[in-house]
Formats: sequence, C-alpha cells, structure tokens
Amino acid sequence: MNLIEKHLSHFSHELSKNDIEVVKCINTHYADIPKMKIKDLAAVCYTSVSTLHRVIKKLGFEGFSDFKYRLKDDKEDAIPKEMNDEEYIQKVMSNLKLTKRLNEKEISHVAQVILDKQKRYCFGTGWKQQQSVDNFSTDLLYYGESFTFLRTIDDLRSVSNSMDKDTLLLVVSLSGNAQDYLTEIERCTLKNCTIVSVTIDSNNTLSTLADYSLYYRDDTLDNTKKHWNSLTLNFLLDYLLENIVSQKALLKNSR
Repeated sequence: MNLIEKHLSHFSHELSKNDIEVVKCINTHYADIPKMKIKDLAAVCYTSVSTLHRVIKKLGFEGFSDFKYRLKDDKEDAIPKEMNDEEYIQKVMSNLKLTKRLNEKEISHVAQVILDKQKRYCFGTGWKQQQSVDNFSTDLLYYGESFTFLRTIDDLRSVSNSMDKDTLLLVVSLSGNAQDYLTEIERCTLKNCTIVSVTIDSNNTLSTLADYSLYYRDDTLDNTKKHWNSLTLNFLLDYLLENIVSQKALLKNSR
C-alpha cells in the first residue's frame, strides 16, 4: 500500500465517487508525480487543475507541493537503510516530548472529569487500540478505579441506549475518521454522554465530536513502509492514568 492508497483508506468518507476516480488515475502515475507539474498531472487524469487541487486536499495534504514532497519522501523511505540507533532514539524521544506538550494543558482536567463520572466505558477502534485501552483500564483497577471495556461496535451500540449525562466514553483511535464507529459515537453524543477522544495529532472527525480531545504524535499515516508501534499512544494513556491517580490523591487530601 503506497501513500496515496493509505490516505484514500483513511479519508474515503470525504470523497465523492468522481473524486475517487480521480484518485485512482493519480495513483497510476505515482512514480512520476514528484517530477510533474500540477497542470501536467491534471491533463493525464483528464480533469481540471482546480479539481485536482481540491481532491489532493481532501486526501489530507496541504496542497500539490506538499503532496509531491510527501510522495518523494515515501519513495526514498522504501530504499533499504542501515539501522541508526541514535536517530531512532532521538525520534522516539522527540515524539514523546511532543505528545506531552500537546496534552499538558488539558490532561489534568480530563482526569478530573473521568473521576467525576459514575459510568465509564472505553473503546478501541482497532486491534492495537483495543489492547492499549484494555491495559489502561486494567491498570486503573490497581487504584480502585475502573472502566467497562467495550470489545466490539455491537457492545458500543448496546450500552449507548443507557448512556446519560453521568456517562463517560473514552474512544482510542488512530486516524479518528473510520465511519463504521463514528455513527455510533454520534448517537452517544445525543445521549449527553461525555466523549473523550484519543487520536493522532491531526484534524479528524472523532475529535470534533468529542467533548475533550487528547492527541499523540505519530507518523504512521505518512509512512506506508513501517508497522505502527503505538509507543506514543501507550505513553499518552499512561500519562492520563498518572494524572487520574494524582487527581484522586489531591481530592482525598482535601477532604
């Protein structure tokens, strides 16, 4: 799966049938795009420059220049390179620090909101997300707090009927744009349930639906040649857990 295909899978809900046909044509010229001008690509795809620019932005790119450079980087990343331990460590540390900065103003308040709710549910939108949020909820039991872990969309659909203003739903996602669960999240918002989203640091539909949004730094959507190690996601969930424990201790001492 190349970069265009990966972005298409995450942003398909933003595209019309005609847009998707344009994307398919763009993809057939994948190897040549870094050397092309936008008018040349529009010509071979039998579309206008304005339409091409609009579709590229719908795919999550800032514009044609950004699109070209990202494709060029994707091709270069495909060339085998020797492992650079220092570079790897620096990148990991940079992503962890950025994840902390993205959330440090909001996370203690989110922790307090979680403690205030009587009914708490957590849901992961994919296999790794499910594992991470399940571990998070299990670790919280050590401190006398708990979430009910929802394993499937059917579980989410079932409990949404009994949600109310005293309910909190923590949703952990990668892109935050998969339509299959967003419909159920929208139903939860109609029940006045408090939604906390955890997604990568980009604009996404889930975050716009949520009352509180936490973000982790990750370049998985931009790198089609590597697995998703979910390291920054697990750091963020542990960061949230530590804030919950801290807020609980402060509350206990104030009584």
